[in-house]
Amino acid sequence: MGSVIQSIVGTSVKGYSGDGGLAKEATMDNPFHVDIDPSGRYLYIADCFNFRVRRLNLDSGIIENFAGNGLQGHTGDGGDAKHASIDEIYAIQVDTTGNVFICQRFNPSIRMIDKSTNEIRTVVGTGKPGSGKDGISATKSAMLEPNDCAIDNDGHLLIADVRDQRIRKFDPNTGTITTVAGTGEKEHTGDEGPAITAGIFGARAVCTDKIGNIYICEREGNTIRKIDMEGIISTIAGTGEKGYRGDGEDAKYALLNGPKAIRCDNDGNILVVDTENHALRIIYTESNIIDTFAGGTLGSGGDGGPPTMAGLARPHGVVTDLSGITYIADSENHRIRTIRYQ
Repeated sequence: MGSVIQSIVGTSVKGYSGDGGLAKEATMDNPFHVDIDPSGRYLYIADCFNFRVRRLNLDSGIIENFAGNGLQGHTGDGGDAKHASIDEIYAIQVDTTGNVFICQRFNPSIRMIDKSTNEIRTVVGTGKPGSGKDGISATKSAMLEPNDCAIDNDGHLLIADVRDQRIRKFDPNTGTITTVAGTGEKEHTGDEGPAITAGIFGARAVCTDKIGNIYICEREGNTIRKIDMEGIISTIAGTGEKGYRGDGEDAKYALLNGPKAIRCDNDGNILVVDTENHALRIIYTESNIIDTFAGGTLGSGGDGGPPTMAGLARPHGVVTDLSGITYIADSENHRIRTIRYQ
């Protein structure tokens, strides 16, 4: 018994085709992120440079366009998401009720697609770049370049603003936004102190585990930070030096290279998309040991075999479903791939 990697969406050819047909025969242009709906039936895909959200029915294998008209921009609020212009989608997140949040890198904003009506609307950001204020309506508070968003255990949306060097939190109940980490200074400082007074060096991605710890992926810092339940920040992976080293050892001494996504698996272990190393790595939280989970070399081969023998091409996103299947947005291979145990 072992794990096997397999492509489930995409042909490796860059393009846009295949809606209404089998996902394996569809084409995409740099899928940057993926997420699963609460039922486990649908996989949502941020098809970044097609300016669309695609949806895969995991039962039938059929793919469809879920949001976006293919035109880059920010239009269509209040209408059907399929008719909206969407900018580069760097992340996608589905809440516990099935609403879909998309993180627009340009026209910086977070937009939500209602599960019942398919209506799209802006819930965070003004659509114009800026360093926004806290404690005000989220739609009146600007962002510079949001790159990731993730739902925490309280139903709040955490947002990683890579150019503003902050992690912010949107409360859908009050409609307000606050900062939970980062001063706005692009620096790696503040370990063992409050996250709100720490410097974040490229706040590229964010996630939480089941008990409420927050993890931050520092793109330029080449590190992974942790904010504990008391709001104290520390570095758990990466020395700050760029490279590829440390598998089988304490993650604090490992080298990463431009990590761009982070999510927790069902056991609370941390999956790190080590983009420029063309690898998916895992940090085992009980031991803090890091290892390569998939990839590690630039390439497109390996389907049907062990994940660590496969090539990846600048992956940008990852998620694990409730059954333990891991989905990878293998961006420059223009595919979605799975890792499952057999």
